Amino acid sequence: MEHTILYQKEAPSYGHYDIVVLGGGPSGVCAAVEAARNGAKTLLVEGAGMLGGMATTALVGPFMTNYDRDGNRPVVGGLYREIIERLSRTDGAILPEETDSPSIHTSFLQRYHRHVTPFDSFQLQIVLDELTQEAGVDVLLYTRFVDCICENGRIKAVILAALEGLRSVTGDLFIDCTGNADVASAAGVPTWKGEEDSGIPQPGTLMFEVDQVEDERYLARPTKPVKAYRMPRKGCYKVNHYHVYNVDATDSRSMTRAHMEARRQVLDAYRVLHDETPGFEHAQLTQTASVLGMRESRHIEGRYKVTVDDVNQGVKFSDRVALFAFGMDVHTRRSTDSGNFKIEVADIYYVPYRSLLPLSCDNLLVAGKTISCQSQAAGGLRVMPCAMALGQAAGAAAALAKKSGVLPADISIPALHETLRAHGAILD
Repeated sequence: MEHTILYQKEAPSYGHYDIVVLGGGPSGVCAAVEAARNGAKTLLVEGAGMLGGMATTALVGPFMTNYDRDGNRPVVGGLYREIIERLSRTDGAILPEETDSPSIHTSFLQRYHRHVTPFDSFQLQIVLDELTQEAGVDVLLYTRFVDCICENGRIKAVILAALEGLRSVTGDLFIDCTGNADVASAAGVPTWKGEEDSGIPQPGTLMFEVDQVEDERYLARPTKPVKAYRMPRKGCYKVNHYHVYNVDATDSRSMTRAHMEARRQVLDAYRVLHDETPGFEHAQLTQTASVLGMRESRHIEGRYKVTVDDVNQGVKFSDRVALFAFGMDVHTRRSTDSGNFKIEVADIYYVPYRSLLPLSCDNLLVAGKTISCQSQAAGGLRVMPCAMALGQAAGAAAALAKKSGVLPADISIPALHETLRAHGAILD
């Protein structure tokens, strides 16, 4: 049994908000902006010194395709489209209709890689700052979620670790975009980690970037498992490489060991590029991500669990809030396994609103990779364009609930659809 210490302290309040969004990654930013644009007084809380989550602190990129399975038409619009268009105006992104596979932008991968969106992570930070400020979102960086105070199946307040000490925030509605379902777990929502039977999650990867690559000489995918994706600026690449296995993203010791191992892996992956890949002989390592990229953590038990069959068959839910089509890409869970585990998906599949509604907490929504879905199904839903669509849906739903004076589970789905379509979301 672990030794415990009783600790009690008052936490001064930052005030009361209509909607509090925890986590400033792709889903959290979109949730907060959408809520604020719909008239809600909104707070966005992020532990890092920047918004963007996996896309910025973890340097994950490019944005995977927002097109249907065969790359014929877009299935994600809304805030995702607005963000990448803003980026493209300053050469911070290449629009997906301007890329195809196989190419240097996809590390010569073909399946599910048509029309990816290469982007620059720093320029994305600037765009997300501007987007939240213009929408009137109150943003707190360098501030981490610690705990929540619940009464009668609802969150009354959250406790935050700010630079000035512990602080509290009260709110009417809360959206968990932490990437680990931290808020849901603290509120007593049933969750599980990783694969249903084994509990083993998908592995993590530490991304890094290089420059001074001779693009015209990069003609074939580097030696596996290294994958290099060219960014908008010539000669600059994001590198996705080896795996660290059986990492618990909710455990500090597990993440510490994994990140230390991943740092060592970066040097070997860089060697593969520098010594074995034509065009990379003069490449220089420019930066390594400050955060380990984790593909899987907790999943919540929600009012509906998206299944592998739903994704395979393209079940069209009446309460759908997002479309997607990326393959169920599950990276090997064990170092002894070979190849990624993929199951065929429908040309388009759908995410129901009910999968964002957790059990046991009435004023909480969850967006991003931790929504209620089977682990294998999450292999497709976990990527960032889908996270943005789910975040926008959660923000719109929360604002509608606040405006209507009802709980998130009781909002009008036709009204939610009307709001999302008016703001560029694709639902059909």
